[in-house]
Amino acid sequence: MPSAGHRKSRRASRRVGLTKTAALPAVGVTAIAAAAIATLTAVAEHPVPAPEAMSMRSDVIGESLATRDAPPVSRSAARAPLPDAAAAQEATAGEMFVVEEAEVRSSASGEAPVLAALDKGTKVAVGATEENGFRQVIHHGLARWVRVDLLSETEPAPEPEPEPEPEEAAEAMGLATGECPTGSSVESGLQPDTIAVHRAVCAAFPEVSTYGGVAGRGEHATGHALDIMISGEAGWRIAEYLQANASQLGIDYLIYEQKIWSVGRSGEGWRPMSSRGGGTADHYDHVHVTTRGAAGTG
Repeated sequence: MPSAGHRKSRRASRRVGLTKTAALPAVGVTAIAAAAIATLTAVAEHPVPAPEAMSMRSDVIGESLATRDAPPVSRSAARAPLPDAAAAQEATAGEMFVVEEAEVRSSASGEAPVLAALDKGTKVAVGATEENGFRQVIHHGLARWVRVDLLSETEPAPEPEPEPEPEEAAEAMGLATGECPTGSSVESGLQPDTIAVHRAVCAAFPEVSTYGGVAGRGEHATGHALDIMISGEAGWRIAEYLQANASQLGIDYLIYEQKIWSVGRSGEGWRPMSSRGGGTADHYDHVHVTTRGAAGTG
């Protein structure tokens, strides 16, 4: 029979064993619970699809794969195709002219956007359609619209060139119009045409340094006459220059070396004059010019 000490020792060993045996299930339960929670979480986050869902998924994927190589759908497929040049040409009913600057509009309305402008005299192909006061035209191969009253079968006459201003006309003829570099005091009291003569001669013949303006009586007193102090062949060059530009300068007549030339009798050329008694009186030392006042510059 075991002694009392031996029995005590065995009871102690059984308690230790029971303690260890009881601890192991506690650890196992905890681990199993944790694993179960993780599994439930995974299932909640990624549920297993039902057979119907799997079928639908397969259909979507199948459709995607089936249409992967199909051509893209055009967003403008519903739009009406634009007419090409050949179709537009077939729609033409002839040609007309623009009688004044015309706006090309997108539709037959004065409120329609303006797409272009056509200059006067432009020839355009037109259609047979008129609507709301507009005529269909073919512009860059497309059907557009222009006001009916701006189109005509007759080509409009070109715009006349504007008449140049007197100074512009003089400059076009090579006539200077600026103030004389040697001074313009002689122009005081002169008529516009007489001033034009002074400036033209001053620029073309800078060797002339003296002029006679307003003085005495008659044409000189009214500013219609100018004396260009020169003699010899140089005087004839100036006289011929003034003859050639008589219309632009408003010249009525010229006197030099006892001869006279007038616009009214230009076909007779230079006509002789009777002597007045001296070189200056007979115009041997100057070219006398009488103007009409403002005929050339007015």
